[in-house]
Formats: sequence, structure tokens, C-alpha cells
Amino acid sequence: MTNAEKANVKAAVRALLDRLPDDCTFADVQRGIAVLMWPHKSQGQGDGSLKPPERLAPEEVKRRLREWLKSEKDK
Repeated sequence: MTNAEKANVKAAVRALLDRLPDDCTFADVQRGIAVLMWPHKSQGQGDGSLKPPERLAPEEVKRRLREWLKSEKDK
């Protein structure tokens, strides 16, 4: 991440804090940051709205589940 990108992140978080009410909670701040981090459609493809999450292939879901179950069994 370049210094310019870091400055943009800092500015975006400051703007978020300015928009939140004075009685906001840490959860409100976390939720706001999560929205800032969510991938957006590229400028050329749309209106800057949020992209839907990418779907995993069923085989990848099964592989990850098997891996997770195996790691839980080893505990």
C-alpha cells in the first residue's frame, strides 16, 4: 500500500467518524469500517455500488469444510 493510499484510508475513517453520532458504539465504528472495506464495483462498470460476494464452487466449499473438520478433530 502506497503512502497516498494510506492517507486515503485515514481520511475515509476520519470522515466516517465525523458522520457517526456522538453516542455511537465500537460496533457502529466496526460496521462502518467493514462497509468501507467491502469491494466496490469499478468506476467503469457501474455506479460505485457494492459488489455481491463471490460464490465458491461446491467442491471448494467441501474441501474447506473437510479441512476445518480435520483441524477441529486434531484439537
